[in-house]
Amino acid sequence: MKEKIAKSLKWFLLSFIWLGIILFVVDLVTKNIIVANKEVILANDGIVLIPGFLRINYIINNKLVMGLSFGNDNVNRILFIVFASLITGALIFVTVKKWDKLNKFYKACIMMIISGALGNLVDRIFYSPAFLGTTYNGVVDWIDFYGVWKFNFNIADSAVVVAAFMLIIYMIVNEIVDYVKTSKENLKEEKDNEKVLSKTEQEKNKYLEDKKDE
Repeated sequence: MKEKIAKSLKWFLLSFIWLGIILFVVDLVTKNIIVANKEVILANDGIVLIPGFLRINYIINNKLVMGLSFGNDNVNRILFIVFASLITGALIFVTVKKWDKLNKFYKACIMMIISGALGNLVDRIFYSPAFLGTTYNGVVDWIDFYGVWKFNFNIADSAVVVAAFMLIIYMIVNEIVDYVKTSKENLKEEKDNEKVLSKTEQEKNKYLEDKKDE
């Protein structure tokens, strides 16, 4: 029994499902704290954490991604839910199907992306305009690097962006490593071929010398 529990715990830790759960919960809790204190945040034009750089703000993003909008809040909401659901479902399907072939790094990144997608999906589905204190539905964005970046974001956004960035770097590094490895193998093969040719040439020369002596 203990061995079975230990094995299950090890699988859970190495699956990084716990990371996705933690990020999802932290995103959910922080958004609800921000919504509960929205009057204070708005009254003070945000809560400054680092002057000229970072503050807590209260913005309800009713657009899709990267500022894309179809000009209608309901259309934006429906499209966001549809696309987010499709992407999340596809990620879960691929992850389950290829689980044994994925390394730990990929699993961690995928869990981060899934948690981020689900985090913002919760806002679109369950947060009503009345709850948000607005006339429209949207995603709660509260992290504001107002001194250097004009877009607000949240924990869910951060999880997706960081995971995507990590995957891109990982793939680039893998390509470089594979290229170097392939180059070394090709160089070794060329040297081995040269050795074979050189040995053949030596044997040929010896044969000609022996023939000449005869």
